[in-house]
Amino acid sequence: MPDDLTQVRFSVTDFPTYYIYTIQSGNFAALNHALRPFGISVMFWRVLAVLQESDGHNIGYLSGKLAIDRSNLSRIVDQMARDGLIERKTPPHDRRNVLVCLTEAGRRKVDEAYPSVLRIIESTMDGFSAEERRTFLALLKRMRNNVLQQGGR
Repeated sequence: MPDDLTQVRFSVTDFPTYYIYTIQSGNFAALNHALRPFGISVMFWRVLAVLQESDGHNIGYLSGKLAIDRSNLSRIVDQMARDGLIERKTPPHDRRNVLVCLTEAGRRKVDEAYPSVLRIIESTMDGFSAEERRTFLALLKRMRNNVLQQGGR
């Protein structure tokens, strides 16, 4: 490593995070475009997707799962509740814990939008074999675990 770090030159394309960010950014734009006919955004879709997989979670859980800070997620959930896609429920045994749950309208929205979302997701993996997809996902999970161990979300 050089003694004078001000002289270090590098390319951002040398770092995997550059590609991760550009993939996410492009995918986000494509998904927003695909979801527009269904009247939802990618942020709404992400919440709906988590809840359709396992319904009834508090904001803290959803915030961690979606890597969205609580205040932004609360605003998203407020809008989704106004739109009738989710509802808040308070369990009788723990009145302090408010759960976010899908409504029937939210479930229908997931069912309607899923084919369009799947097309976008699949297109990002065009040309990858099933084995390459499994390997790629395993490597991404390892990177995510490394980030979590470093104190990231």
